Amino acid sequence: MFFKFVSPLTSLKVEGKNGSFKNRWRFSRKAKSLVVIAIICVMLVSIFAFLPKQNVSKAIIPQTIDNSPSPSATPQKINNNKNNISTPIIGLPNFNPLPTDTPTPKPPGLLASAQTINSSVWQAVAANAWAYFQPGGGVDSTTGLPCSSGPVFTDWDLGAYIQAVIDAQKIGLIDTGGPWGSYARLDKVVTFLENRQLNANNYPYQFYCTNGLVDYPDSYQANETVDTVDIGRLFVALNNVRNYDSNLTSGINNFVYNVYDNRSNFAALLPSIKSDVLTSTSIYSYYCSSGFASFWPNNLPNVQSTILNNIYSAGNGNVTALGNVSLPKAAITGDPLFCSIFELNNTDPRLMTLANQVYLASAAYYNVTGHYRAFSEGPTFSGTWEWEWIVTPDGQTWILDSSNSNSIPIAYTKIALSFLAIYNTSYSLNMSIFLENILPNPTSGYWEGVDDAGNPLLSVGDLTNSLILDASLYAIQNNP
Repeated sequence: MFFKFVSPLTSLKVEGKNGSFKNRWRFSRKAKSLVVIAIICVMLVSIFAFLPKQNVSKAIIPQTIDNSPSPSATPQKINNNKNNISTPIIGLPNFNPLPTDTPTPKPPGLLASAQTINSSVWQAVAANAWAYFQPGGGVDSTTGLPCSSGPVFTDWDLGAYIQAVIDAQKIGLIDTGGPWGSYARLDKVVTFLENRQLNANNYPYQFYCTNGLVDYPDSYQANETVDTVDIGRLFVALNNVRNYDSNLTSGINNFVYNVYDNRSNFAALLPSIKSDVLTSTSIYSYYCSSGFASFWPNNLPNVQSTILNNIYSAGNGNVTALGNVSLPKAAITGDPLFCSIFELNNTDPRLMTLANQVYLASAAYYNVTGHYRAFSEGPTFSGTWEWEWIVTPDGQTWILDSSNSNSIPIAYTKIALSFLAIYNTSYSLNMSIFLENILPNPTSGYWEGVDDAGNPLLSVGDLTNSLILDASLYAIQNNP
């Protein structure tokens, strides 16, 4: 199946536990007097606590962008699409209570200490993210292949690593030459692609080890002939390489077009991809089919406009749950949306409008609940992989799709910084600083994020740091 969309969870339940306890007390007369005095003091404190407070700041939704309507923080009614019954709630849906523990204070980080978020700050952000991709860290020091988890990687991870190398060179973090310059790094990846072991259908396995061998247990469990989503993401990055550095164009074309040997016939996948494009409302489809279209433009014409037409003609999702922000009934989440903005040659302004509405809906959610929303895909505390859907094709909103039913939302660092790179508003900056204050310093790359209970997700990954490099380059080029 072409889509990366997996059937979302249809409901999320948070169950509280109520308990009671009884104690019996015996006091002396003196002790009773002390208790009475204590009770009076508590009553006086309570009375003052209920007096109106003055000058208390309220969370403010940033100013609208592209003339979009301002989200409302007024409590609304959410329409249940299953039975068309309007159920009154207070504000927007909330998954878990606000954190009760205050993070341990630490010195202000890069963003918190910056006077203004300019290109110099983004240069430093990029350097932090690139620290992940050092040999012996996020990259195998022998093979030059990325370490994702396990350590294994997919074609999606390969694409993320290739894009990170391109970004790092453009930003000036590495040169073209040297054993770990951009050319040597990319040449190692292309050499691997030309020689890696393939499955019985002559297509890539889904998982490979950083030593270049097949990760058999995971690949066999995947039970897929070919993962066109991951391959499409890889093609996006390979196309960007050949557009940026012609030295590798020949090797890339030989691999993609299957020039010299009878290996992967990627052209045979085009009819099914074209069929999916005609009806797809998935932002994954938009991004990944664009990768195939970059190599076969005549076979896949108008991919981006076709999918955006599908998305915008699908009707709106649960507008009330989005803070009165209109988002179409489509499979929308952060990674493919912002990868599309940062990595594709986009001419259709509707993509930026879609991102703007996602941003406004996230800000509206925070304004009512106090929880930051930076939805995407990524790891969780339980070790499972999770997709956080801002909206789904059936109109549901703020949906967690994970094999772990106890998962709670995570604000991913990569999405917070993507918001900051594009909009540079007080909301996006405050969210990024909030994460910066809780997470450890990014000495080996940025950490994944923080959940709704204020717990830091202490893992560092290639997808997070690749997207942050994307965002940094975008900010440097567009907001000097």
